[in-house]
Amino acid sequence: MKKHYIWLPLMASLNAYGQTESQNDSLQTEKTSEISGIVIKGNKAVFQQKADKMIFNVENSVLSDGTTVLELLGKTPGVVVSQEGELSLRGKRGVSVMINGKLSSLSTKELANLLRSTNSTLVKNIEIIANPSSKYDAAGNAGIINIVLKKSSLEGISGTYYLNGGRGRKNRLNTGLSLNYTHKKLSLHGDYSYTFRGEQERRDFSQVFYDEKQPQQMTRKTDQHSITNEPLTSNNFKFGADYAFSDKTSIGALFDAKIGRYEDFSKGENSIFQPADHLFAQVVSDNKSKENWYDYTYNLKGTHIFNDKEYKVDIDLEYETSRFTSHQNQFSEALVNEGTEQFNNRRGNIASRLKVFNAKVDFTLPFSERHSLETGLKSTIKSNNNPSEYFIQQGEEWIHDNQASNEYVYKEQIHALYANYKLNLTKWTFQLGLRTEMTDTDINQKTSQEQRKRNYTNLFPSASIKYQVNDQHGFYASYSKRINRPSHFDLNPFRFYDDPFNYWQGNPNLNPEFTHATELGYTWGKYIIASAYFSVTNDVMTEVYNYQPDTGILVKTQDNLNKSYVYGANITATTKLFNFWSLTSMLNVFNTEYKGNYQNYAVNSSQLAFTLNAQNSFSIAKGIKAEANAQYFSKSNIGLFIRDAYFDLTLGVSKTLWKDKATLKLAVTDLLKTNNYRVTGDNFSSTIRQKYNLDSRVVTLSFNYKL
Repeated sequence: MKKHYIWLPLMASLNAYGQTESQNDSLQTEKTSEISGIVIKGNKAVFQQKADKMIFNVENSVLSDGTTVLELLGKTPGVVVSQEGELSLRGKRGVSVMINGKLSSLSTKELANLLRSTNSTLVKNIEIIANPSSKYDAAGNAGIINIVLKKSSLEGISGTYYLNGGRGRKNRLNTGLSLNYTHKKLSLHGDYSYTFRGEQERRDFSQVFYDEKQPQQMTRKTDQHSITNEPLTSNNFKFGADYAFSDKTSIGALFDAKIGRYEDFSKGENSIFQPADHLFAQVVSDNKSKENWYDYTYNLKGTHIFNDKEYKVDIDLEYETSRFTSHQNQFSEALVNEGTEQFNNRRGNIASRLKVFNAKVDFTLPFSERHSLETGLKSTIKSNNNPSEYFIQQGEEWIHDNQASNEYVYKEQIHALYANYKLNLTKWTFQLGLRTEMTDTDINQKTSQEQRKRNYTNLFPSASIKYQVNDQHGFYASYSKRINRPSHFDLNPFRFYDDPFNYWQGNPNLNPEFTHATELGYTWGKYIIASAYFSVTNDVMTEVYNYQPDTGILVKTQDNLNKSYVYGANITATTKLFNFWSLTSMLNVFNTEYKGNYQNYAVNSSQLAFTLNAQNSFSIAKGIKAEANAQYFSKSNIGLFIRDAYFDLTLGVSKTLWKDKATLKLAVTDLLKTNNYRVTGDNFSSTIRQKYNLDSRVVTLSFNYKL
């Protein structure tokens, strides 16, 4: 039946009609805009392709309510979300995430928890910036995803109340209130949201080991099965104020708080066969993990225009403090044990205190209609204190596990300076930029008394050129150099246990990876936008598994390979098949290749893959709309491993009420239950198979009311 999943979005994508760049970026439900000389009145397209970015207009989508921001990103063309919440863009990992233009300093795990606890109703649009200019931070070798939240500019009091309820294997609930007040020079805005997200997953993991001298001979096999119950609860609120002293000077302040709890209750069974046909050990486990986070951000910004030429300075100061705690309890019972390893009960306490200070000054200098210069500087100072303690039960006593416990202190400073020059001619547009970033890191493992300091300075050039032949045909090209630094979580050698047989451990010797990326594009009026891209990454970070044969424990970590190459092409198309039916689709074909050496093994992994997205919108009757979003992801490689193909079909319908002041929406995600996570691969002298039966089919009923 899998073959039938492909032709549904493929047939829809054969209609080639491109979306060109709009001259007006405001997102309104009903609007009149000019696109390449054509006046269009009505709703904006769900997806828009601009010269430097792709925009997902979330607030125009029936399917945007009742889900989380992380799940919403998974429906964005070109974006893939891993089971751990890590994002990849057009086949490349190492995506930087910005919220309202501000770069997140959280680790992958912390950011995933934040995006899972943020409701998609708050999002205005999502910007995919695959090849950023030097004005942006150089972090993120795969590009930048900017999540733009809603903010009203209407005079007087306005707001929105929303309530969403859903059911997958577990219940889900989200409710929130957003209020705005604008009067002359003063603008106040605030919102609060509560989220409860129940989730259950069924996981299978197996690994087969072979004799290194006789690769066909199986020596050992492990099988793991578990069922998880993962409730997440969050309370997010923020309050901000903006004041315009004059037409040229304004200031703003914002307080943003995110408080949440994530729990993971799992019961599992682990069987070890050694030799492969003999049951060597069998252990059942009962694991309980509870995580809490308290994230507070304080922001102050100001803008001043100096003269009639609109020379402008923007100042932005931000301080973020984030506290994270994790309490783990793992109870094990050995049903069969012919080895010497004692499967003791284990408990752990992990704490993290992250502090980040950002200061940024940007100057915009439009010398004339043709010439302009953007320049500025930014400093980021970060510190993270992360003590972790583990205890093992022996008899009635809990003994401190010195081998697993550690106190880790991480400090980082990044100081940047950039300049970006633009030249606009009749048919040509040029942009040339250079950014320099000085990085200083200090890793201090207090328990083992190991310390590592690093200091490096790098230049990050960027360039783009656009040639508009006529109203119908245009060409563009761009280049940028990027960096992906390992996060404090990636570098921390503490152990984060999933169960008695699996844990994650950071690598303090991990190096940053550097990417050179280029892209060529062509636009043909209102019909098509196509691009081809290529990138090469040095010291590419990839996930690896290290097996401890004496204990049966599998350690997941990251290490550097020599290089990776990604090249491909994509097409974005939009058409109106009938008066009631419009279609936006995107096809991305790419090849990802990894090369290098790891533990005396040569690595040469290459995989051709493609993603296909078809977003269908239907106007059924006055006030009634429907959407069908079909996505197909072919087999693709994730570092050393291969993820199987999967398909997702999501349907939704909405009805406006009470003179368009309210909206009622019903949606179901993964209708055919085909969005599963299956990974296979050769881990040097072993073969790994991992399968997650996700809690992905969810029915949601949403209610929104405009105050």
